[in-house]
Amino acid sequence: MNEHKSAALELTESSVDEELVTDYLEQNPDFFDRHPNLLVRMNMRHQQAGSVSLVERQQRILREQINALQEEITQLMGNARRNEQIFRGYSALYVELLNCETLEDVLQSLKKTFQEQLALPELSLKFFDSPVALPEQYTFSSDTHKQLLSKRFEKKHVYLGRISNEEQKLLFRDEQVESVALILLGKEQELGMLAFGSKDPAHFDPDMDYLLITQLQALLSVILPRLISSQDA
Repeated sequence: MNEHKSAALELTESSVDEELVTDYLEQNPDFFDRHPNLLVRMNMRHQQAGSVSLVERQQRILREQINALQEEITQLMGNARRNEQIFRGYSALYVELLNCETLEDVLQSLKKTFQEQLALPELSLKFFDSPVALPEQYTFSSDTHKQLLSKRFEKKHVYLGRISNEEQKLLFRDEQVESVALILLGKEQELGMLAFGSKDPAHFDPDMDYLLITQLQALLSVILPRLISSQDA
């Protein structure tokens, strides 16, 4: 008789669907309130702590979730402060650019924002085929820019990401950069290129939003032709 009861019990236990138990507990959240002794007697195996009560396990999970949320909030707050710093830097730069009277003024304003405020060590402003004579630091040979354009600007006028060592040498003189932002200038992107680089490989990424960069591109595309013309005067 006992053997029959034991077999029946094993059959009953094995036939219980875990999903049914889960559904029942979800539909009856007060189950353990009505059966507190059962909750105390329940133990769970934990890989690090051995046998722990269900309450202890729940508390540990909640603490881990809270810690994860706190880390996420801290990261979000850091990103928000960084984004505010970038926005303020660009806003101040726009005002300075509107007051620039020479190409050197433009270059110094750009360096002040990107190198000093945004910690981007390398910056380069180049013109493709200027109708007027420009200092060497602003010149960019036709063959060189065509080579670079063919690789990096197939569909867009902004490139964010990595470039080769050879391309770095064309743009930057001193610092070794790991990621760059390249911006074509001019209404038809025919005027030149602004480039700035970071030592952080992940600083510029192709999937990043570049709204502020395109606004800067539009402003420079209006200001620079006027300054180039006055350069020859």
